[in-house]
Amino acid sequence: DVNLMAVGEQHAGVAHSAGDFLCIKIGTGIGCGIVVGGEVYRGTTGSAGDIGHIQVEPGGRACACGNRGCLEAHFSGAALARDAEEAARAGRSVEFAARLETAGHLTAADVSAAAAAGDAVALELIREGGTRLGKVIAGLVSFFNPGLVVIGGGVTGLGHTLLASVRTQVYRQSLPLATGNLPIVLGELGPAAGAIGAARLISDHVFSPA
Repeated sequence: DVNLMAVGEQHAGVAHSAGDFLCIKIGTGIGCGIVVGGEVYRGTTGSAGDIGHIQVEPGGRACACGNRGCLEAHFSGAALARDAEEAARAGRSVEFAARLETAGHLTAADVSAAAAAGDAVALELIREGGTRLGKVIAGLVSFFNPGLVVIGGGVTGLGHTLLASVRTQVYRQSLPLATGNLPIVLGELGPAAGAIGAARLISDHVFSPA
C-alpha cells in the first residue's frame, strides 16, 4: 500500500525530515501517498492519490478501470513487461528476445537488466515512461507544492534513467517557485518500506494515550 510506504519512508527513510511530501509507488499499478503536515492525507473516501488513472494518452491503451490512456496502462510494471514482450516478438530487441525465449515471459526486472546492458529499446521504454510519469508529477507539484517527491515500488530498479526523465519533465513543466528547492529522489527502503510503515502505525496505535 502506497500510504504505508509513505509512512515507512517518513519515519525510517529518505523523507525523515519532510513534513509535506509525495510518495509515488510504481509496481503492478501506480499510486501516490500524500503527506501533509506529517500526516497521511487519504481524502473523503480514502482514494486520494490514485494517480494511476490520470489520462496521459487520449485514446491510448485500454486500462483495467475501463478507460483508455491511463498512466497505469502505459507505465507500470505490467505495462513495461507487455511493451518489452511486444518489442521482442517484433524483432526490435535481441536482448528482450533472448530473455523471452529463456523464461517464456518478461517482467519489469528484465527491462531494468536490459537497460543496464545498454539495450536501446529498454532505455527508450524507461525514458518514455518517465516522461509520462513526470508530466503527472508536474501537475501534482504545481497543485500541492511539496517539499519532496519520493519514487518507490518495484520499478525503482529502473534507477537513474527513470529518475532523470521524471526530473527533466517536472523541472521543465512546473514553475520555478515550486521546483527551485524540490528534491525528486528514489526511496531508500525498497520492499521494506510498507512493512516499516505498517509497524509504525501499529506502534502509534498501541502506545497512543487512551
